[in-house]
Amino acid sequence: MSEQDWTLLPAVTVRSAGFAWELVRSLAYPRAAAAAAEVVRLERRALDLLAEAPARRTPAEDPRRTPAEDPRRTSAEDLRRTPAEDLRPARSAVGGDARPVRGTGGGRLPRGLRSRLRDLRPLPGDTPAPDGWLAAWNEVTGSLEDARLALAGTTAADAALARVAVAGIAADERFLDALVRSAPGLYRDLRRGVAKGGRLRRLVGSVLQGLCATCCFGPLDHGRVEPSAAGGHTWSGHRAHLRRVAYPADWVGESLQQRVLADPALVAGLVPRRRTWTGAVPDAVPDAAPFVALCDGSRTLAEIAAESGTELEQAAAALAVAVRRGLLTHDLCPPATVADPLSWLRERLPTETPDASRSDASRSDASHPDVHRPGGHCLGGDLPVGRRVREIAELLAQYPAASPDVKLALQRRVETLAGGGRAHDDRPGDDRVVVHEAAAGTLRVTVGAGLAADLEGRVPQVLDLLAADAELTRQRTNRLLAGRLGAGTFGLAEVLGATGDLEIRYGDRLAERIAAIVRAAPPGAATVDLAGLLDDPEPPAAPVLCSADVMVAAPSLEAYEPGLTPLVLGDLHDVALLTPWALRFHPDGAALVAERDAAIVRALGGHTALNVISRRATGRPPLEFPGPVLELGGVTADGGRRRIGLDELYVHSDGRRAVLRAKGVDGPLLLHNGEHDDTALHTALALPRVRRPDLRHLSRVPRLTWDNVVISRRAWRVGRASFEALGQAAGDRELLVAMARLRETHDLPVTFFAASPRERRPIHVDTRSPALVEGLVRLAATAERLTLTETLPGPEECWLRDGGLRFAAELRCVYLRPAGGRPASRPKTEAADTRSPVPRPKPEAAETCSPATRPKPEAADTCSPAPATRSRAVVRYPGPADVRADSCSRAADPVAPGARAAHPYPWQGECR
Repeated sequence: MSEQDWTLLPAVTVRSAGFAWELVRSLAYPRAAAAAAEVVRLERRALDLLAEAPARRTPAEDPRRTPAEDPRRTSAEDLRRTPAEDLRPARSAVGGDARPVRGTGGGRLPRGLRSRLRDLRPLPGDTPAPDGWLAAWNEVTGSLEDARLALAGTTAADAALARVAVAGIAADERFLDALVRSAPGLYRDLRRGVAKGGRLRRLVGSVLQGLCATCCFGPLDHGRVEPSAAGGHTWSGHRAHLRRVAYPADWVGESLQQRVLADPALVAGLVPRRRTWTGAVPDAVPDAAPFVALCDGSRTLAEIAAESGTELEQAAAALAVAVRRGLLTHDLCPPATVADPLSWLRERLPTETPDASRSDASRSDASHPDVHRPGGHCLGGDLPVGRRVREIAELLAQYPAASPDVKLALQRRVETLAGGGRAHDDRPGDDRVVVHEAAAGTLRVTVGAGLAADLEGRVPQVLDLLAADAELTRQRTNRLLAGRLGAGTFGLAEVLGATGDLEIRYGDRLAERIAAIVRAAPPGAATVDLAGLLDDPEPPAAPVLCSADVMVAAPSLEAYEPGLTPLVLGDLHDVALLTPWALRFHPDGAALVAERDAAIVRALGGHTALNVISRRATGRPPLEFPGPVLELGGVTADGGRRRIGLDELYVHSDGRRAVLRAKGVDGPLLLHNGEHDDTALHTALALPRVRRPDLRHLSRVPRLTWDNVVISRRAWRVGRASFEALGQAAGDRELLVAMARLRETHDLPVTFFAASPRERRPIHVDTRSPALVEGLVRLAATAERLTLTETLPGPEECWLRDGGLRFAAELRCVYLRPAGGRPASRPKTEAADTRSPVPRPKPEAAETCSPATRPKPEAADTCSPAPATRSRAVVRYPGPADVRADSCSRAADPVAPGARAAHPYPWQGECR
């Protein structure tokens, strides 16, 4: 392993849950769940007895009696030969009548006995059955009846306690504050009294499981890796915050931008410039070409209109259309990468005179006399953009300290000021609210001693495996892309259109090897340690930038034992997530960002990463790292950056390998824009994207570890049919029994996370809580199969504690790895590649130029050789914003017949 090649940035971000595990556990029915498990256990013993019932003697063995003359023996055989699944309790798993049991060996049991067998109830002493079997049956079923009675009592008692807990949570100020911030529609239902009884329980359960079980709603905290120091942390508790700030949702900024472009007082002074395309406008929008060509970032719109002889109103309309289509931006459009776009816009808007401000307010008051305006704020009317922005900023300043009811009112005011006619969706989610909020916490973590040693030593060993798999995925998908394009040079805009249906070709060597190890493991194995079972991976030929969310499964950081304490890898990200946004409250945030950028530059070495600046869509700014930028949806905040237009980018391909280049830039480029473009084109032309091995074809996967590093938690893939009994349950008692049966069937833990491919986030399920089990039923209806994953670490293994309260927490660590280095020089006859378009190259020649660091080719890796001419699949397709780039394609220059030349488009790190 090459762990010494990885760099762990010393600064880590600490993410935690905003609410304690104890809150969500207060919704559980612990005694009732234990009683339900006992009911299911006894049911299984009774069914086993039915399967073990002794057989009757045949007439040949006992000629004195026929089966009809010996009812005792006949009935015993009926019991033995009746399928166990037909003798489940007289409820279809949890409810409903079962079919009568019929004897199969001759004769029909009396109706009363059939009913008792069907219900797994004791039989009378004179029942025609062997005495030993009958005694065992009555003992088990008698205990089962006692367990059912106990279940009824404990369910009622636990339900009463849970109702008290739900009522307390629904009235808790912190819970209401989180609810109004994440799901204002649900908060309105709660305040109006619409959510009562079972609906209130479902509402509280669905929201609370996310607040307690995931590290998404806590404040921003920080730590530092210090190997020579003792590990530990300081914390003032979960209620203490150093600072809280509010910022509007992305759609608010978009609505304000529409008003900027429609404001006559502002639009004439806007300074438009090109984005996405930096040169000539694509021929797909010939009507916009003359106007866009004049927008070079040095003249106002009024000057451009005067120079072109266009009316200002027409120029403003053309600017609005070009901005919407992604062709232009302007000097009052906030960069996508700034942390606070509203403050950025407010600082650049012209100030109003007091007289004008009062006049606007009077005009607004006259037109909306029925609007309540606390503090003199005016809502609606023909307010200028500057006044709207200032009003929104003032409202946001009040927001963090406001009560939940006031926050809801402030949200409505912000929405009214922004306008835009936005349609609402009140389900919880970052992009479905009006105002977001962030807080600076008091937690400070020292990652020292043994924990630091494992983060720097053992985790990189796992990342080596994943990086090699990511590199194989990149190379395979790149060959697939090159095969689609054929030989030639193609504008990136047309390649975007030509490869929209191309699928990523994942590296499967690691997944296949792990699957083979899992299949060979002992049946029922809960953990499989992969250390020593896998070959050393090949180092990737390109740099790797990634982040790992690491959870320490220990009661305290001081109790961490290197090599022993479980270190759980949570989410993996193919980007360095130490961002200005995450460090906005850190006193040395700017210095840490500079330290990160310097480390990224070192890791990139001689490689050039092209940052794709996307639209701001999640409430947080897109990522921007050292290197040139492509403004594809968003705008960079660094005016000194080298901006590369989509029209300047092109793809070289020889049918087997594709390389991204740009006019005026030496060397190839590698795309880098985080996790927002999971397409085959991006994968083929980007830095390796670290992912976990795909083991979805396995119905059950044990916990996979590398020493004490948990690569993946235990997982189960369960079909929708398995959850149908839960949906048919009538009441909490039947629901708990159905859940206990499901756990027994699939050997599930008490708590787990359930994920659906159709939902954005998994949900936490405590099988003892009917409210959370109901959430599982709703989730199961969204997909044919759910993935269930064990809760690790659980509440008992959480190191972040506030008195008796336990909180989930994770360390977000950034890892950087340079390319594997230049391969050894190869003989010219082996490193060369024929470029002659005729005849077509032989299939075995497709891999002759692979660098030594690349994994050895397999038969599955070989792509079909490309024709000499441009692929017919590559035609003039629309690019982003419904526009096409001018074709810059040209056929590859042929090589003289019989000549051999070095590959013209080497992998990064490979010699020409």
